[in-house]
Amino acid sequence: MRQLLLFVTTATLFACNGPSESKKGLSSDVTLTDRNLYSADTVMMVANANAGKNKEADKLFLQAIDVYRNKKDPSQAVALFKKSIQAQPQAKAYYEMGNALGDIGELKEGLQSYDIADILDYKPLNKLLYNKACYYSRLGDQEKAKTYLISAIEFGYGNIKNLQKDPDLNNLRKENGYAFNDMILTAMSGATDPDKLQWAVFSHEFAQVKFPLLLDMKYASNMTEDRIISYDNERYVPEMRDYAFSREVGAEYYRVGLVKANDSNRTLIYGVVDEMGGNTLPVYYIASFNNKGVLIDKLQIGGQKILKDPFKIATINANYDIEVASFQLTYEKDPDKEGYDDNKIREQKALGKDTYAIKEDGHFVKKDMVLGMR
Repeated sequence: MRQLLLFVTTATLFACNGPSESKKGLSSDVTLTDRNLYSADTVMMVANANAGKNKEADKLFLQAIDVYRNKKDPSQAVALFKKSIQAQPQAKAYYEMGNALGDIGELKEGLQSYDIADILDYKPLNKLLYNKACYYSRLGDQEKAKTYLISAIEFGYGNIKNLQKDPDLNNLRKENGYAFNDMILTAMSGATDPDKLQWAVFSHEFAQVKFPLLLDMKYASNMTEDRIISYDNERYVPEMRDYAFSREVGAEYYRVGLVKANDSNRTLIYGVVDEMGGNTLPVYYIASFNNKGVLIDKLQIGGQKILKDPFKIATINANYDIEVASFQLTYEKDPDKEGYDDNKIREQKALGKDTYAIKEDGHFVKKDMVLGMR
């Protein structure tokens, strides 16, 4: 089903937009405009030619997220999302723009935006498919709404409350309430516990880390777009809820990987980058969850929340020991007067090291405490 949906999406986009710039023989310096924003081949050409982080695109994206989620202005957010995309096309920007377009009733354009997000490999896919089902239901195309809703469930969407109560699916429910419930039950027949299913989809996107894992300043280069954690997963990332977009803009969140897993819990590492707060290096957290995705324990193991704080560097070993070394950083110029941009680190003074173990129940404890308990 997934392959068919992607084929139909891609074929439709190429057909609707006609010959793109790439087919006219233009070089990779082609840019995105309002006219070709949904041209699949043009978007892919620009994305491939501009791989890597783009600070301007990220800044505009975070501003758009703030305007959309915090200030509740989807129209203005759409304009900012488009500027971000024109600076660099990213799956997350197309997806969030699709959400904002739906909020202002631009459903067909919203579907186009979701289509491009899909082609750019947006994750979690099940949420994107679910949103497309909602838009088709609102447009009155119940066959496509059914197709995308079933696909969303098959790819891990398990929010029963939304499936039963979401007003965006009212048209689909009204068509035949009994048939709708049967369709949902059939699609979810393999998912006896929706919470477990959603957690499984999220946690399995974290690849097993290779030991020893060193989370130092250089590791920040691994925080690429394909590792971004969607804002739809805030239930699993406490910092997303803590920020609550209380600042002018938010932060970005990245998967690092899976450290340890057993029958009752999984231990993951993720990074938080608050570029707008002045810190372009990630703060790394190790967190453990039970098999329904409920947080058991969490520990900051790398980076610094505030630039004046000691900088932490973590090493995770094959025996699951977590070594956290702290350093006091001294800069060439006074940060209070000159800031941190273009201000090189002159000295790193070691302050000490703590070692933690991961208990079988998922909690983190200092090794000296473990030895003391023995």
